[in-house]
Amino acid sequence: MTFLNTIPLIGALFAFLLWMLILSNKVQNKAAKITLSTIVLMSAHNLFESYLYYNGLTWPGLGLSYLHYHLIGPLFLLYTYFLFKIEINLKLWAFVLIAYTLLRLAVLEPIDDDILDNTTRITPALVGLLVDNILALLLNILLLLLAYLKIRKVRFAVNLTSQEQLNFNWLKSLLIIAIILYFAMLLSAIVSIFDDNQWLVYLKIESVLTSIFSLSIAFMSMRFPIFSVFGDFQNLPAETKKKYAKSSLKTDTLEQIWEDLNRVMKEDRPYRNPEYRLNDLSASVGVSVHHVSQVINEKQGISFSDFVNQFRIKDALDLLNSPRAKQITILAISLEAGFNSKTAFYKTFKKVTGKTPSDYMR
Repeated sequence: MTFLNTIPLIGALFAFLLWMLILSNKVQNKAAKITLSTIVLMSAHNLFESYLYYNGLTWPGLGLSYLHYHLIGPLFLLYTYFLFKIEINLKLWAFVLIAYTLLRLAVLEPIDDDILDNTTRITPALVGLLVDNILALLLNILLLLLAYLKIRKVRFAVNLTSQEQLNFNWLKSLLIIAIILYFAMLLSAIVSIFDDNQWLVYLKIESVLTSIFSLSIAFMSMRFPIFSVFGDFQNLPAETKKKYAKSSLKTDTLEQIWEDLNRVMKEDRPYRNPEYRLNDLSASVGVSVHHVSQVINEKQGISFSDFVNQFRIKDALDLLNSPRAKQITILAISLEAGFNSKTAFYKTFKKVTGKTPSDYMR
């Protein structure tokens, strides 16, 4: 047994340890934790089966990892949504993924070992397997690309440390590499149609490479500075929250900071700057970013971004109720209120008012 053949087993053991580490990690975002742990566990399964394939070994249920081959892209996108608290239709997601998984099962069910061992003869089942592989790759490419676009547009509430910025850049870079890798795999899958003897070899190599990148992305995203994104006191490490809970932030001090925060927001309207951050607000009131976030959480139970968006929506409502509303577009109103996109404005407006801006105007 060569060292090369043992690489998937080493990767599978590392993935299993990473899976246990994620499960033991006490985080507030349970949905993101479960999704990430599922991705890592699937990668461990994939690597373990690759090891068996490489060494001609058997195992009950061998080949089952290919059934979740198409779920890497959807789960990473879902993880991105949970990580950044983007509202999604979970029922629709579940229905589409279950339907597609059942369709794949219907395609793969008639394929047996004889078909896989004799790839020199083109059969409908073999063609179905090749087409299924290409469609699964296309789905993963598309959804990994969407996940990257979501991460690329992240606006941070506070200044990142050099280490946090490095982690963030690595996360983006790994996603780009994963997309390129899947695209290369798509090309190899197409080539394998004309080179039937090699397609199973391509598949084994692909499973190892994709699992390695999945694990790398999972490891980097575990270190993602969530507090830096939302300025949410609840997302800080437990020891940090404990430290500030025992600080000099007495009840009267908390109330004074709260009054100062609202005064700055109402009088100066700094939220009209789309890049307004927690650092800026803390500098205005002369209080640390953690204390500002703690006060917002204790007074309203929301993050810094939600706190700012409340003022933006109030500003937008004032504009919509003014005579100017007939002279400017909804997009112009959203930009003037401080939103950096029409999509973000619509989503926040409906979340706060229960209506879309168009419905409100009517």
